This record gives sequence, C-alpha cells and structure tokens, in this order.
Amino acid sequence: MLPLGHLAFAYLWYAGYAAVGTHRLPARAALVPLAIGSQFPDLVDKPLAYVEVLRYGRSLAHSLFTFLIVSLAVWWLARRLHGRWSDGSLPERIRVVTPVAFAVGYLSHLLGDTYRSLLAGDLWSARFLMYPLFPMPVSSGDDIAPWIRLFRIYRDMGTHPQLELIAIAIVVFVGLRVRRYWTRTQVDRA
Repeated sequence: MLPLGHLAFAYLWYAGYAAVGTHRLPARAALVPLAIGSQFPDLVDKPLAYVEVLRYGRSLAHSLFTFLIVSLAVWWLARRLHGRWSDGSLPERIRVVTPVAFAVGYLSHLLGDTYRSLLAGDLWSARFLMYPLFPMPVSSGDDIAPWIRLFRIYRDMGTHPQLELIAIAIVVFVGLRVRRYWTRTQVDRA
C-alpha cells in the first residue's frame, strides 16, 4: 500500500473501532496520532533501507515485535502525562486518544502490507512481520530515495492503486461530519 492508501485504510479501521467501541465519531484529536501510526513503519524502514542501515524496506518497524514495543511506549508515555492538563483541554483529549489511535493506525499499516499474502496463504511473503526471526531479502526499490518514489507515484494520482479505498474513506469522513452536524442542529432546535 502507498501512504494515502495506508491513511485511508487506518481511518476506516478507526471509524469502525469508534462505531463499535465508543459509538462516537472519531475525534479530531485522534486523527493526528492515527495518521502518524498509519505511516510510522514506512517512515522508519524506508529511509533506513535507503541509507543501507537496514537490508529491506519492510523489516524493523514492520515487525510485530516493534509494533508491541512502540505501542506500549506510546501508552506508557500517555500514562506518564496524566494530570498535566485540565480535563477537557486539547492536550488532555490528545493524551487520552493517542495510544489507541496510534496503535490502530500502526496495526492497520501492517495489515495493509500483508492482507493479500495472508489471504492467499502465502505466509512467507509476510515474514517481515516476524523480523528479526526470519531473513529479509534486499529490495531493489530501496535503491531509490523514498521521497523520489513517492513523487513519481503521486504525480499521476489517477493511477493510484488504492484510489477506491481513498474515495470510500473520504465519503465516510464527510458522511460522519455531516451526520454530526445534522444531529447537533437537531439537538439545538429541540
């Protein structure tokens, strides 16, 4: 998946989580940690593979072990910041939603990179999830700077492979905003 596809996929997963778990619209405060989590593995692995610190652009941060460590660190940091701000303030709302939003974004990234292989039963292609337990190949795509690859991909957005997914996420986002506005105006009228 590409960055916008990962972002759309993460938003849809988080919207589903919010609908089932809290029955509330995904909070604006959660969108930033969700977006960061949805890009985090590539933000770490792709540049490190390009400068040859890692052999493969899906290894260290694409590992389930790293996911657990980083998610626990985000949760721990959020707990340490408890009580620093008044209830209801923006920093406090961000502190409360960040661990779950970040973890959902991060996990959706890993799922987005592996769902085709997993559905096909090709576990070997998803072995990077268990890094460092399995050897990683050297990827030829890692020889090109990640920002150059993204520029080449996004200069013609009409050919984006996840264009439908992005459109669905936009429709859900706008639909939820319209629904929220509509219910607020109905409550205000009553």
